[in-house]
Amino acid sequence: DAADSISQAIAVSGNKITAVGSNDAVRQLAGPQTELVDVGGNTITPGLIDTHNHFAWGALDESSPLNIEYPAVTSIEDIREQVRLAAGDLAAGEWIIGSRWDAGKLTENRDISAADLDEVSSDNPVWLLHTSAHYGVANTRALELAGIDANTEDPDGGVIVRDDAGNPTGILTDQAMALVAAITPDVSAEDFVSAVTERVDFLNAEGITTIKDPEIDQRHWDAYMTINEGGDLSVRVFTLWRVPDTMNEARELLQHIKPMMNTGGDAVDLISGGVKIYIDGSGTARTAWMYSDWNENFTDIDEGNTGLTYLETDLLFEQIQLFHDAGVHIGTHAIGDRAFDFTLDSYARVLADKPTAGLRHSIIHSNLPTEHAMDLMVELQRDHDAGYPEIQPAFLWWIGDVYAGNFGPERSQHVLPLRTFTERGIRWAGSSDFNVAPYAPRYALWAASAREAMLGTYGENPWGTNESISVHDTLRAYTINAAHQVFLEHKIGSIEAGKLADIVVWNRDLYSIPVDELKEVKPVLTLLNGEVVYRASN
Repeated sequence: DAADSISQAIAVSGNKITAVGSNDAVRQLAGPQTELVDVGGNTITPGLIDTHNHFAWGALDESSPLNIEYPAVTSIEDIREQVRLAAGDLAAGEWIIGSRWDAGKLTENRDISAADLDEVSSDNPVWLLHTSAHYGVANTRALELAGIDANTEDPDGGVIVRDDAGNPTGILTDQAMALVAAITPDVSAEDFVSAVTERVDFLNAEGITTIKDPEIDQRHWDAYMTINEGGDLSVRVFTLWRVPDTMNEARELLQHIKPMMNTGGDAVDLISGGVKIYIDGSGTARTAWMYSDWNENFTDIDEGNTGLTYLETDLLFEQIQLFHDAGVHIGTHAIGDRAFDFTLDSYARVLADKPTAGLRHSIIHSNLPTEHAMDLMVELQRDHDAGYPEIQPAFLWWIGDVYAGNFGPERSQHVLPLRTFTERGIRWAGSSDFNVAPYAPRYALWAASAREAMLGTYGENPWGTNESISVHDTLRAYTINAAHQVFLEHKIGSIEAGKLADIVVWNRDLYSIPVDELKEVKPVLTLLNGEVVYRASN
């Protein structure tokens, strides 16, 4: 709650918490049919809320038989072998599609190339999406089908990576990925229904009771609707619709979704909540929009590369203005410091032109805020209830080696400045960005305090510890702060009488165990709406 108070017992009636207090006080409320659950002194928290979780896509990816994610693979040769085995089970011409490989976790410490794949998949087009989802690698057959060769120009907001002779290497970043993605086999709403239904319980097993799926289209919405109506959606889902690239398409999307917007209303299970706009690329591909050149290998300089914007900045601003003026909540992807400033300046402009309190526009990722951005977040949160970072602490660990190598020694000290946010009173919400990183919040609870990269390629703490925070702060970011960002802070996010009974029982005391043990904690019981949705087998 607001005071972070600790109590002994909770009473639940129906789907709501009816009392919180001492064992004796709550036990007096019990009747002859009341079920008494003694959790043996274990810690109870509100159900956790992940404000950036691409679960529909992530669940579908997890259903793929091609596993190229670390630690299942640790080298390019391992990936080649997986592709070779997949090709052996397919007819010539059938696609091989996989995701979640990470160059920073491979022995070779480099990106995969088309040449790496051609020897094991010459008859099958291959598309392997990087774990960041901001770039991928295609083999030569896939490049040919997409019409990509040395003469193909880079699309706006994307890069066709080339060798010294100007020939495509197979790596496509950001908007360039669409050249291949557009010709891969279609995915239907039914595919998403099957994948989500099969795996949604895994979220409950990690204490998650609400997610914000931040990049949906009609297929995802239809899938979530079908699952919810069938009674199989054991998490609350708040969605953001992906804004297309042109203003005409953006206007069409607005007309389509405006009648569906239901933030702040009675809906609590499935909410069509707003839109997502991309400003820049990623830190893993060095395509996020920066003021200074990216680093490479920690101390080298990627000369002339300050990243990119997905669209022209005037068009990006017009899109922000369009949805703000329509009263729609906006989540804007911004990683680089320059992208961060552009996003906050754009929010400030539209709010000055049309002051609207309570839209809670967010900055997704918020990796490298400037002092200017910090000042604006304080101002916008105070004056307009807008400008909230939605952050993934586990990035520091899961993709931390590549990230630190690209941000370099100086900037790395200021990436995800969570202590500064806390000291300045900047409210932020926690998230995973699954399937870029694992969704288990325990990794975030640990990483926000430890700030350690997974493999220690550039030292155990390339991020330093000046921006470390306590588990109290991170837990708040995953509960009441996150509830605010899905417009449900009056219904979930804290254990208080009158709130919905989204509750997690943990096997350890989160506030007293050593920091290094936070990433091992596990729920033993998870409730959604007062109903058990996960119970540990032991």
